[in-house]
Amino acid sequence: MKPISTGTRTVLFVIIALAAAACAGAVSYMPEDEQLGSMIRLVVFHGASTWVNLATFTLAGLFGVAYLAKQEWAQPWGEALRWVSLPLWSINSVLGLLSMQLIWGGILWREPRLMMTFGVLAGAIVIFGIQLVTDSRKLTAGLDALLAGTLWTLVLVLPNLFHPDSPVFNSPERIYPALFLAQVEHIAIVAATVTVLIARRRQPAEA
Repeated sequence: MKPISTGTRTVLFVIIALAAAACAGAVSYMPEDEQLGSMIRLVVFHGASTWVNLATFTLAGLFGVAYLAKQEWAQPWGEALRWVSLPLWSINSVLGLLSMQLIWGGILWREPRLMMTFGVLAGAIVIFGIQLVTDSRKLTAGLDALLAGTLWTLVLVLPNLFHPDSPVFNSPERIYPALFLAQVEHIAIVAATVTVLIARRRQPAEA
């Protein structure tokens, strides 16, 4: 794949900065909640970031399937999404624990979704480690697809014992969904732009 030019790279970094600033604005503009107070901003940002993270894992899995189907062009995109998904999931895992501690006064270890979070994190770390120590692109592509399928199976099957279902969209405050979707959009722009930078980076042989 042809690497992007220096000028294009600069434009992409500007896009990342603008999207990050816009996301920060959406977070800061969110009004305080009657029960959660200013903590609502952390909760909503965590939810928006998790939505984007689900998309990056899903796309990594789809590109993995495409690569296994002998679509060579899909490999660098799947690898790039792998580089994006793991750090973002790590951040989201920390944000989830922090939200629990601040809102409920402790970590709800019996929450099935929390166990899912750790399981997905462990799986992503294993795949990332395999990528670093081996050159088996088919293996990592297949594992990406397996992780994405497992993730969505758990999301659809596991119950929420403590976490409310769709608190943002069930809120009577109509501004919350709008600001939530704005954060999703801008986080997605950052993730997509970083993915392009990684997928189309200059390889050592091309330097």
